[in-house]
Amino acid sequence: MRGRIKSCLSLAFLGLCLAGFTSPEQQRNIGRPEQELQQMTCSQLWYLGEKIRADGGVCPRDDRARQAFFRNRTCVSQDERVLVGEVKAYLAALRGIATAKGCPDVP
Repeated sequence: MRGRIKSCLSLAFLGLCLAGFTSPEQQRNIGRPEQELQQMTCSQLWYLGEKIRADGGVCPRDDRARQAFFRNRTCVSQDERVLVGEVKAYLAALRGIATAKGCPDVP
């Protein structure tokens, strides 16, 4: 029982430490300028948005995202609130571009 409690506390501590963390991969992805996003296809926008979510530990919303990003990784939460503000703002901008293009699958 004590080992199980210790494991739970370790996972909780890890979650607190990672809150607000932006990985180098995420920094590279959210560093793409708006002009580059405007030139992307709907599929590319979907992929980028789901990749950013996956890199932030957000669980996939559908089988397509699960197959693309979660074969060998786990997720932290289904809620995007685990993402830092900068990442959430970038996703909002990316979604705005996808919506303006009329993309059927908005990331």
